[in-house]
Amino acid sequence: MTEPTPDFIQEKRSELDPHDPRLALEKLCIERGYETQWSWLQPDLRFRVGFPNGRSKRWQGISARSAEAYLSIDLPPFTYLGEFDAVHFRDRNIIEAYVLTDAPPHRLFPGIRRIGHTQLELVEPDEDGDIERQTAEVRIGINDAWVLDFSPSADRPDMKISIGSASREFAILSERHRRRGYLRDRDREALPNGLGRFTSIQISGLGASRHDEALEMLKRVTDSVFFELDLRYGTAPELAPSESKSRSYLRTRPEREAVQGSPRNPQNQYPEKALSLYRYGRGASGIPLLEYLAYYQVLEYFFPSYSHRDTLTKLRNELLDPRFRPDDDTNLVRIVNIASGAGKGYGSESEQLRSTIGGCVTQEQVHSFITANDALVEHFSGKQKIKSVPVLNLDDAHNDFITAVANRVYGIRCRIVHAKEEGGRTGVDLLLPFSKEAEALGPDIELVKFLAQKVLIAGASRLRV
Repeated sequence: MTEPTPDFIQEKRSELDPHDPRLALEKLCIERGYETQWSWLQPDLRFRVGFPNGRSKRWQGISARSAEAYLSIDLPPFTYLGEFDAVHFRDRNIIEAYVLTDAPPHRLFPGIRRIGHTQLELVEPDEDGDIERQTAEVRIGINDAWVLDFSPSADRPDMKISIGSASREFAILSERHRRRGYLRDRDREALPNGLGRFTSIQISGLGASRHDEALEMLKRVTDSVFFELDLRYGTAPELAPSESKSRSYLRTRPEREAVQGSPRNPQNQYPEKALSLYRYGRGASGIPLLEYLAYYQVLEYFFPSYSHRDTLTKLRNELLDPRFRPDDDTNLVRIVNIASGAGKGYGSESEQLRSTIGGCVTQEQVHSFITANDALVEHFSGKQKIKSVPVLNLDDAHNDFITAVANRVYGIRCRIVHAKEEGGRTGVDLLLPFSKEAEALGPDIELVKFLAQKVLIAGASRLRV
């Protein structure tokens, strides 16, 4: 199928109804300095806008209905902020961001007031904690807009912070709301003043003029706000990631091939504690650092088993050496040192990891696992997205590839757990949650998960039921 030419697309655009709201939005975007683009996807003409996001753009597909929504707010000058579902309204110098909460916020905080109603504050639950007994006048229902204004501090009286129903403008600009809540919410009547049916935080009075300044202020303020809300009220809000960030994380996870054949009854049983760690890792999908560490702990569980095997091999080699003399104290000291070094595991942690990986999988198996998937090959052999960890040379898979894999697995583990200022004991920066590196961990997680599966299989026994 040939690619549509610009002339063809322009011809299709000219055939649109002159009252198509996308045409009006295109004109407004050009006035605002936002890049627009038309494309043809049989049988429809598609329109999208590249809204500013720092040094890059965040492209949004625009339907006729969403174009009407953008036009209804006159598309104020704004920029998206980093990898969050957040915006900086430049004309009013207000930052607003989508907030995820573990419970309905209006049931957690005192001082919340309705918007568009005379009732200002929720009362406390009765002695039995039964909110349902409270009268309708003091409850915030599903169709009520609400807001919680924070008390200003003495040193920054100009900074204003509030949490509540999203503003009308942000309810339209929010990626998460548009893509996840659009179908569910479209038939509900609007909240008072057209406010959004999700929670946002608004921050004003900070004087940010550039994207990077606004982003840094958003992170700094919300980090403090959310931590103190957790301390005082036992709830842990967090900023919602942009939809583009969520999709980019998914793209780091290689696709699985379809498996042929029906499931069969199991023949093996697996070590219970190690398997619980593996299941914990599976349940931590979307939390990359936690997921990685859970699979690493599966390997760690087997350290004593595999490192003792190395100890026995070393002892056997010493005793079989024709030069070994039982009447020579030097020879006996060597034997004692080998045996006493075993303990719970022989050697350093990195050496035990190498023994464990080498004991459950071959170099060829690891190399084949990586090279069978283009996403893994690109990650491990292309430009490195995880800094300060050993690189895998896929072109030299026979030169102790297991050691190279073990060194990389251990290097990432150290960057996650050495959470100390100035890079911990090794001077290497720790790998932080929500960072670009954490987002790019997908292939490394797949690798350590593969190794965890192999060591579980190697440690299996016949199922006894």
